[in-house]
Amino acid sequence: MMKIAAVGSDAFILGFRLAGVNNVFPAGYDNIELTIRNAMSGEKFGILIVHEEEVKHVSEAMKELMLRSIKPVIIKIGGEEEELRNKVKAAIGVDLYASG
Repeated sequence: MMKIAAVGSDAFILGFRLAGVNNVFPAGYDNIELTIRNAMSGEKFGILIVHEEEVKHVSEAMKELMLRSIKPVIIKIGGEEEELRNKVKAAIGVDLYASG
């Protein structure tokens, strides 16, 4: 079974806790990069979910590392609905928002 973890503000990770994700790492703008780095190198997670707002505060080198990461796969969520729609479509190849 693939392990999933979430990194972000307390409000962001609360939803994942309620959904049954036990591996959550609270972080703010001041420690988001270190927290993501620790989550990537510590336990072996298959998917690491991070909040898009916090990712805006990491260095360009860290953004590149996250983009190239294969294990774990880094998924940024948050932002505009249209952006989320495009991410889901790119990830699974199907537009789940399409009507009809």
